[in-house]
Amino acid sequence: MVISADTNKPVLRIKCRSRRGASAELEVLDISIGGAMVQAQGWSAEIGDRVLITLPGLSAQPAELVWIEDGRAGLTFEQPLHETIYDKFSALVSD
Repeated sequence: MVISADTNKPVLRIKCRSRRGASAELEVLDISIGGAMVQAQGWSAEIGDRVLITLPGLSAQPAELVWIEDGRAGLTFEQPLHETIYDKFSALVSD
């Protein structure tokens, strides 16, 4: 997690690693118990790719890229987030 220079608010980032070995650190724009929308400008992943994602303080978990459009992407988590974990991260991405 970093602090945005523009808004001085925390920015939630996740690390994504594909099976091909490519990795990226992406800003989370929205999060739910079952997935996340991320800023994916320049990310070379393709729809259907399975990735390992790491949220701050948690171990890596599998996810699938289900859509990508206009520099944003949608990931579906293989295992839903626990409600308390979701609440923690949701507070960081809500306006």
